[in-house]
Amino acid sequence: MSLNTSRLSAYAAAGLVLAGVVAVSGTATAQSAANTLRIANTVAAPNRGEPTAGLSKQYLATWELMHEALTSVGGTGQAEPRLGASWRNKDPQTWEFKLAPNLKFHSGEPFNADSVVFMVGYLNSDEGKGTPLYGSLRHVVGATKVDDMTVEIKTAGPSPILPSEIAALRFMDPKVWRDLGKQGYGNKPSGLGPWRVTNWDETKVELTRFDGSLRKAKIDNVLMYFMPESPTRVQAFQSNAADIALYMSSDARGLIEGAGGRLANNPSPSVIVSIFNQSKGGITLDKRVRQALNYAVDKSYTETLLGGNTIAASQPATRSVNGYQADIKPYAYDPAKAKALLTEAGFGGGLKILAEVLNTEADNNNVYQHVVNNLQKVGIDMELRIMTTPDLNARITGGKVPEGPMMHFNYGSAPSIDMMRPVNTYHSCKFPRGWTCFQEIEPTIEAVNSEFDPKKRAEGLRKISQYYHEAAPALWLYDAFELDAIAKRVKNYKNENWRLNWADIELQG
Repeated sequence: MSLNTSRLSAYAAAGLVLAGVVAVSGTATAQSAANTLRIANTVAAPNRGEPTAGLSKQYLATWELMHEALTSVGGTGQAEPRLGASWRNKDPQTWEFKLAPNLKFHSGEPFNADSVVFMVGYLNSDEGKGTPLYGSLRHVVGATKVDDMTVEIKTAGPSPILPSEIAALRFMDPKVWRDLGKQGYGNKPSGLGPWRVTNWDETKVELTRFDGSLRKAKIDNVLMYFMPESPTRVQAFQSNAADIALYMSSDARGLIEGAGGRLANNPSPSVIVSIFNQSKGGITLDKRVRQALNYAVDKSYTETLLGGNTIAASQPATRSVNGYQADIKPYAYDPAKAKALLTEAGFGGGLKILAEVLNTEADNNNVYQHVVNNLQKVGIDMELRIMTTPDLNARITGGKVPEGPMMHFNYGSAPSIDMMRPVNTYHSCKFPRGWTCFQEIEPTIEAVNSEFDPKKRAEGLRKISQYYHEAAPALWLYDAFELDAIAKRVKNYKNENWRLNWADIELQG
């Protein structure tokens, strides 16, 4: 099955879509002269501005405009103050946070310890436990007000890196939430970020500067379009309808540079994989089969298809994530070994396998076509079946089940930028869907989660990384990289580990 029919026809179709977008935002281009940043993103979160709906990069790029967290983790991998001005560990299960003073939500309501107690309480409610965010913070079990600007956060067990993990928790205005409810809040969010939402519809969100924010924006207005297809975002950039186009594919470089822009390659905390879904049983439970697929794929696609922008994956962390092991190398390309493992596993006569793949990024599609071709050479017939981002979200939350034994996914370490985030959230026995579960490494996972000694914790991270490499819970593909198209008039842009510095950007000319 081919995921790409024709690059030219795709861009022609994108032009039709873009024409409609520009038509509905006729004032947007005029506004650009009045200090409006125009961004082409992929998709909006399932509930728009309600920041518990996931931790995908597209959502974080949107929420960073309007919401704020206690901490933030960037390129250094260390937690930095935001709403939490300082913090200290009181005991293995208690962290005390001093809050930044004199802050108000977009509605004018004050931010204080009660806001933190509300948010942690919501996360532990029946509704909150059904959100994707809960999976990353299920160990955060309560918050207690000490005084108006001091709060204690309790965890179910020892939590040595909570200041980094809590960066996932973006604060909603309790009063607006109670007044509007979940869906209403999604359409009209009230956060603490540099801009507040003035309009949200199916194709875009419009925002205006909020001067009461902790992060002081240098741009008056922001207009973010949602354009799922990469060619549409390229067209938006080429036609000067967007100053920044997020998540470009490698083959867009010539088009972006031809339009006078540049393609920025940013570090990413996400390992791109196709998981072997162990909950399906069968072939996914046989390590020999999982390893065979890894040996069967020629990793030269990082150069030929991905433009040398990244490296082949080998473990649950990228080079910019705490826990990455430089000496753990990708599986060698060894078709003979792949065939031998398949024969040993009882599939010497061939094997058919279904893999679900996302339809949003051209780089992934190109790599999967390469994988299909390689697997054919060792007797594996892989069928590619398209799923959308909402389809993937439904599989994560349990609304749908994966259709086959393989599925496109990732080991995403944002926002803590620590390897244990994806392991604890989706890729261990803790995850209710049971996609990846190795009982023999679980004690080491538990030990690392409780270890406050940095040296001992590092030793545990290494053991887990080595185990996951050898156990091959996924077809390791490549370390993700974020290619963003940046116009000449955009100054000070930075995207590090999915944290975009929107408030620091300036527009010139």
